[in-house]
Amino acid sequence: MTEQRKIEKFGVGNLYPDIHPPEFSFFKEKCIDVALGYDDGFTFTPKFGNFKETEDIFDYLKQYLEDKELEKLDIRFDTLKTCIYQINPETLELGELLECEGSDVEYFEWNKQTKSIDEVDSNSLSEEEEEYFH
Repeated sequence: MTEQRKIEKFGVGNLYPDIHPPEFSFFKEKCIDVALGYDDGFTFTPKFGNFKETEDIFDYLKQYLEDKELEKLDIRFDTLKTCIYQINPETLELGELLECEGSDVEYFEWNKQTKSIDEVDSNSLSEEEEEYFH
């Protein structure tokens, strides 16, 4: 049995170029599933895709929300303890999501007047707000 090469790169995960198909496994809790209200969201993959230039989700979100000119928005973070993608080892472009598993859920709220993303205590959410966030 041959040993698979593991390349630590970017400070956010490991590249496994010898697995078929090649994989990139993000370090625990580096990726975040972000839900923005009822119908918008994305998976934050630092240093890849739309996030090549950032490792800070809050910096990215502030710019995103200001660009969209939103007054207020509820945000749900599901921090992923497992997040593995197929990857093209030559271009370093992420492909299909192979495996993901969440761990911690946090709630936030964007307020355009204060230009801040404020944490919301999940214990203070009403049933309606709980449904909205899920």
